[in-house]
Amino acid sequence: MKFGRDILVLAACFSLMARPAFACDVGPATAVIGSISQKIQAGQIKRIDLQKISDRLLASIPISPEHFSSYASERKTQVLTATDATELAAAVKTLAPVQLSYQPDLRWQLVFLDDAGNKLHTIFFSKRYVQGRGRAGYVDGNMCGFITATIGSPALVKWLQKRL
Repeated sequence: MKFGRDILVLAACFSLMARPAFACDVGPATAVIGSISQKIQAGQIKRIDLQKISDRLLASIPISPEHFSSYASERKTQVLTATDATELAAAVKTLAPVQLSYQPDLRWQLVFLDDAGNKLHTIFFSKRYVQGRGRAGYVDGNMCGFITATIGSPALVKWLQKRL
């Protein structure tokens, strides 16, 4: 009997360790968002690579960053003009990360690149949820939700939708 109980306890421990962490480290995520905005304004970020997955795609599990490239249906590179940079920096600055209690189903990948094409930062967004949960995603690998005044669409997503 003791052996069976030990196996059950061990299995429970492994399942807890294998579960994805749903906590957002708000401080570092906020710092990265501020850094991205500053780099855009300073001209260090010269272009962005955008990949998008249709909201109509239904996957059996939420799409995560490592699976993103295999599902992307739209790809675009945007070289930032002075106007683009000003608008993009303002849109990024409005992101406010919060704790997250669910695994996001990602639909947008935004990679910030310097002049040489080096990846500086990456932001992922989930699809829009009408239930009022807003959007969620990742900021340089840190999974977070994003507060927004409008239901589900941060200013950054609206900026991206105008360009795609």
